[in-house]
Amino acid sequence: MLFSRINRTNPEKVFMVVKAEETLIDGRPVCMHFTGTNDGLLGATANAATDGTKVVGLADSAIATGDYGLVQCYGFRSAVSIVNASNAAADCGAQMAVGSASDGYLYMSVSLGAATGVQPNFVLANSATLSTATTLYLSSVFIRCM
Repeated sequence: MLFSRINRTNPEKVFMVVKAEETLIDGRPVCMHFTGTNDGLLGATANAATDGTKVVGLADSAIATGDYGLVQCYGFRSAVSIVNASNAAADCGAQMAVGSASDGYLYMSVSLGAATGVQPNFVLANSATLSTATTLYLSSVFIRCM
């Protein structure tokens, strides 16, 4: 794992190194696949319902198949592809879950202030009110996949 140096101007971030099992897209959720080779290192796009529990973070940049790259597993990220199922008030901290589509994305699983017994891996970190959206757009999230 790579921990960013603590400073006063940038929020802390933590990264891990993965070997891409397939092409990974910048800002999309990444999960670990265990195939008997490269276990604990093999990253894939989280784009199936069964991948949701194996998510380790978001790709920091595009990673080609077979290459090594970074996945952000903790900290603030300003540009993530999301779909919000309902309106989200500013500073609401809505919980985001992994969507099962071909390229992977995050979607709002619990809106305004609801709490569950499970800490979410991704929390919406918006400073303005967001209207319901049924298509992908970029927003900011706080990642806590550690």
